Amino acid sequence: MFSRDEIYNMCRNFNIDCFDIGDLIDTSHNDDDRRYNYKINHQYFLKINNTTAVNEKFLSDIERLIKRYKSIGVYCPILYRTKEGKLSYRIEKEGIEYTCYVEELSPYPFYKSQGIEYYDFKKTVLEHLGILASKYTDEDLSETKSMWSLIELGPFDKDVDEKQENMDVLIKCLMDNGYVEIANKLFQLNNKARDRIKAYLCKLPRCVYQGDLNDSNILVNEDNKFRGIIDFNMFGTEVNINCFLNESMYFLEEQDFEKMSAKDIFSKMKNIQNSLLSSITANYNLNKNELEVVDDYKRIIFASFYPNVMLWINLITRHKWENKVIELLEIICEF
Repeated sequence: MFSRDEIYNMCRNFNIDCFDIGDLIDTSHNDDDRRYNYKINHQYFLKINNTTAVNEKFLSDIERLIKRYKSIGVYCPILYRTKEGKLSYRIEKEGIEYTCYVEELSPYPFYKSQGIEYYDFKKTVLEHLGILASKYTDEDLSETKSMWSLIELGPFDKDVDEKQENMDVLIKCLMDNGYVEIANKLFQLNNKARDRIKAYLCKLPRCVYQGDLNDSNILVNEDNKFRGIIDFNMFGTEVNINCFLNESMYFLEEQDFEKMSAKDIFSKMKNIQNSLLSSITANYNLNKNELEVVDDYKRIIFASFYPNVMLWINLITRHKWENKVIELLEIICEF
């Protein structure tokens, strides 16, 4: 995408004498959100983005958040500054403006284990959320909202929040396949829960979080123990209980529907979330307002968590285990 001379020039602006450029790692979402990453000298990552959300203020907020994580013992790669003391450098190529920045290449490997043991490991990861929230709740919040934001819009949301978008897609799929009754139930559940949350939203404690603790962002030490996190592109201020519940969700798999009843699948979802949530609340106590709306957040998240919604839609359109999917959605509506 970028020539070697262009990359050399970008690196020089960050006081880096570039002698080795790794292959392009393209993590772009679409033409309006291009993300190009180059490993430099086996020490740095040069990151190039064209989204307007990534700017000097955005990166400054990330730098401040990284310091908070480090203060509670969680490793995060540092950001480097340009010769002018900025975190970002602007370039133009083929009429498109890009923001580039440089971060430290992590010395730690990624966690790679799969299956249910991942959730046992994730309990040790999520402990830090409670520690972070207990230390920094409502302190120096970022204007940027996290990708989990409900009702309020994150930087990559358009018109509606991500959960509402997921719900709209699910309801359309259900309507298109003749499941009108459960589609209407989900519509009512979603609206009722949102109305209750709106009444409390301004009172709910918040903190700034990395916002995307999937296993590709989690680092471990030589003993495969949690050591740190990377990738702060989805960071932002978030209602604490909303962050906790999203990060503790179970990712459904097709084999769950093959081997289990809808009732047992729901129990598995609920039990795993409760187990993960307990590792967070060991270091953070929910207040009265959070307890008033925690079930409303749960209902919305259970019904519109992106990976699970995509699986449900896939099964319904393939007419595979669709009766179990509908039964599971009925259980969620009654939850």
